[in-house]
Amino acid sequence: MKRDYNKALHLFSSLADETRLKMLVSIMDGPKNVTQIHKSVDNVTLSAISHQLKLLHSLGIVNSEKKGREKYFQLSPNFCWCILRDAFEHKTGCKECSKMVKNSK
Repeated sequence: MKRDYNKALHLFSSLADETRLKMLVSIMDGPKNVTQIHKSVDNVTLSAISHQLKLLHSLGIVNSEKKGREKYFQLSPNFCWCILRDAFEHKTGCKECSKMVKNSK
């Protein structure tokens, strides 16, 4: 089975940037417009938010839908977002993860 490493690389490189990470977390609970996303990210201009959203959209990480004059962004269903959720909720020493590590030897 051939793996598409580019898809994973795009996702993880997006998550590695603090601004993009905060933006993605802000839309985890549903679609938001640029102004709503901007409110959840500190010390970043509205223009910079728009630029990052354009990048995330071009990589297929977020989708957008126009409603009236506003564009709403949401997480793309083409990625497994439990990775992001688990990164915040995961506790070290998780028995389930320990089993995975032992089974991979």
